[in-house]
Amino acid sequence: MAVIVKIMGGLGNQMFQYAAGRALAMRLDTELKFDTSWFVFQKNDTPRTFMLQAFSIAAIKASSEDINSIIYKKQSFFEKVKCVKQYSSSYIAEPSYEYWSDFSSIANPVYLMGYWQNEQYFSNIAHIIKKDFAFSEFSCTDAKNIANKIKSSFCSVSIHIRRGDYVENPITKQYHGVCTPEYYKKALQIITEKYNNSPELFIFSDDPEWVKNNFDTRGCRSVIIDIPQHKDAPYHDMHLMSLCRHHIIANSSFSWWGAWLSTGDGIVVAPKYWFAEETMKNFNPSLPSWIKII
Repeated sequence: MAVIVKIMGGLGNQMFQYAAGRALAMRLDTELKFDTSWFVFQKNDTPRTFMLQAFSIAAIKASSEDINSIIYKKQSFFEKVKCVKQYSSSYIAEPSYEYWSDFSSIANPVYLMGYWQNEQYFSNIAHIIKKDFAFSEFSCTDAKNIANKIKSSFCSVSIHIRRGDYVENPITKQYHGVCTPEYYKKALQIITEKYNNSPELFIFSDDPEWVKNNFDTRGCRSVIIDIPQHKDAPYHDMHLMSLCRHHIIANSSFSWWGAWLSTGDGIVVAPKYWFAEETMKNFNPSLPSWIKII
């Protein structure tokens, strides 16, 4: 008996999957396990690695026997001969990106397949999730220096500019879309109008060179975070994000978590549309208190 969660995608996605599974396992008073097979068999997706080991979390890897015993119905002799397999009622595939209210009535055992990008799945244990996602110490002096700079800033603003596969992969670009310069201009204006002191920008991106050549800081003091040691350890960048008081996030689960894990009392500005795909326009995991703009 267990809750098994299929872990897939980048760090932000993995954190959503863990948080939903953790909440469910706690409600059912059962063990939480991970299915990490996606990282072995991924084909056309952006290459990713399992990264939840960055946190001190209580979960173990599920064996193939664990997984098969939950997701498939027991077979009759003839079904075994014909190699016919059917999913059991314990196999739960996320029905849509919107919050699914039946999540609260799932029984043990269960296999969760999906992204579960909604705080409502784990809001009742938010304090536990924040403890689970406590960050480790920074790995280099550059990161420690930036962390100190953020902490000493009265008006620190984390800005996330997501490019990478959102720009380079035509299918991903059409599906997700990229936050426009106008979005960042409006978002920064919201913060500067509220605070008379000029904000200090800490800019995070998977393409820092593009940011250096193209991003308009509107005259604000700024630091572009470009730490080579963080390329294979992006959770350190998320840690730096979380130290900022204000946040301008991209349509990305990475900066969603950077803002959600922040202990600051500042403003969070998020894109009104999380996806460019027309059928996904109504989905947005941003919190009600966050300011959503185009």
